[in-house]
Amino acid sequence: MLTRARSRPPRGVVLLTALHLTLLATYSFTYPTWTGYDEAQHVDMVYGLLHGGGWPAPGDRIMAKGVAATSDDFDRGRYAGMFQSGRRSPSDPPFAAIRPTPRGRRLSFDALGGPEPVTDGRLPNQIVQHPPMIYVVGAGMLAALPGSSRWAYDRQVWALRLLNISLVAPLPLLAWAAARRFGLCQPLAQAAAAVPLAVPGLTRVGATFNNDGLLMFSVGGLTVLIAGVLAGDMRRRTAVGIALSLTVALLTKALALPLVLMVAIAYPLGWAAPRGPRGRRCALTTGSGRAAVVRTPPWRPALLAIGLACAAGGWWWVRNYILYHSIEPNGWATDPPRREPILLPKSFGTWYGYFWRTIISRFWGGLGMFEPPALSRVATLAATLAVTGCVIAAVTHRRDAGVIRPGRRPTRLGVHVRAPVLLMPVFLAYLLVGQRSYADYLESTRAIAVQGRYLYLGIVGIAVVTAGGLGRLLKGRERLAGLAVLAGALAMQSAALWAVCSYYWLPPGASIPIRHIVGIVAAIGRWAPVPEGVTIATFTLCVLFGCLTLAEAVREVRGDRAGGRRGQAPRDQKVALRTLWPPRHASGRRA
Repeated sequence: MLTRARSRPPRGVVLLTALHLTLLATYSFTYPTWTGYDEAQHVDMVYGLLHGGGWPAPGDRIMAKGVAATSDDFDRGRYAGMFQSGRRSPSDPPFAAIRPTPRGRRLSFDALGGPEPVTDGRLPNQIVQHPPMIYVVGAGMLAALPGSSRWAYDRQVWALRLLNISLVAPLPLLAWAAARRFGLCQPLAQAAAAVPLAVPGLTRVGATFNNDGLLMFSVGGLTVLIAGVLAGDMRRRTAVGIALSLTVALLTKALALPLVLMVAIAYPLGWAAPRGPRGRRCALTTGSGRAAVVRTPPWRPALLAIGLACAAGGWWWVRNYILYHSIEPNGWATDPPRREPILLPKSFGTWYGYFWRTIISRFWGGLGMFEPPALSRVATLAATLAVTGCVIAAVTHRRDAGVIRPGRRPTRLGVHVRAPVLLMPVFLAYLLVGQRSYADYLESTRAIAVQGRYLYLGIVGIAVVTAGGLGRLLKGRERLAGLAVLAGALAMQSAALWAVCSYYWLPPGASIPIRHIVGIVAAIGRWAPVPEGVTIATFTLCVLFGCLTLAEAVREVRGDRAGGRRGQAPRDQKVALRTLWPPRHASGRRA
């Protein structure tokens, strides 16, 4: 008889999620208002919807005066040298040396000029090329908050940042859930939950307002459900959940368009798993004790998932093609001037060398608008090699011992066959970004739009496959996986905060951030949209949860080791772990 195992996440995963949340909140203060990627443009779209502007055609949305009044300081004004040029000149003071407008004197968007467009001939707001879903949600949230239109501009932006944080915060939970549905044992599932914390660039993107947060959340949820499909889950409600997740992704960004292929491939592979009547995964035990498997083709759930998603989310892209003769039109409606470097000699090798180095560097540590600040090359190289090694181990080794959780009925296809499906979001996004960048390079000799953040939609799949590969590399010491990934994540976040504080927040003449923690926190508090006490409390909670999470990971390793010395099975083996459905005997009675 199989008994259901605990479906709730363990304490270590809960602490990882809390740490992730406090890190996001910390970054939301460490990066002043308007220092997110295209944050002013994203906020401007919300502000336009709030004032009945609808969703303009490409080239028709000009930045509102109320938004431009303060965001121009970072785009073309007094802070542009530090934020936009790619390198701060010695004459540019850091934020710590600048006295911001006192909180009580900061005005609202309406008071700063309102929704009227600026008239200085600048480029249009290019964000109209994206679907409006996150902006409709943001506008609805601000409209529902009493008196929000009278809030200071930075407080309104921070409210939108909190919306993004709420979408990105569950990523550790989603990674853990996907790993468990995929079949990984508990220590490796907990290691998967720690992977999103190891990408400081993701933390920075999640802490500011954009459409990447909703894309990460929706594709993360899709990955959880696809992991179940790969394990044999052919239920109708799972197909509906996949359709819902894919619909949200399709109404967020064009990078989600190829994910229909992921769903189409997952169902035939999941069909190889043991299943019972109506496509449900279960074993039928015969009188001889041998398992007889009934198979039903997966075309119904596959068509249900893909059909619903295309109908509910694909219409936007059909609309674009009908109206503008392009699936994703140029939001500027013109070719803007570019700041990317010219790459010579003009060849595929020259372009790809720049593309590979840049996208990997910005994936791990996209900490500035360009560079700096950035993670050191040593940290980037070490993280890249570690993840690459784990992924190779996951997709090349055929034995699943120590990786698949005990009590799990193995599928006909091992982890090495199913794992690449979970990597499809990041792989397909990589191809799309590369194709666009190379096409622009052939025209302008510049590698354009090489951003590592475009790969974050696949972070949950990366986490699961990395954890599975790490389990194979550890060979019987899987209990160490969670602690190892957490230690690496804390090292990466510490290096990132060191780089950001050194570049933006160190007082003039200082060189070591740790010696000036009080001054840095005080300076960040002056710029923050909320009282200094909230900033200090957030930083304190972040450190506290970091210590608690590390202590819990050490305790779990010691506990499992002590249980092994006493001859006891690890906690993950004390009960037979749940499958997607309890097995059914030949009589039809549940076990």
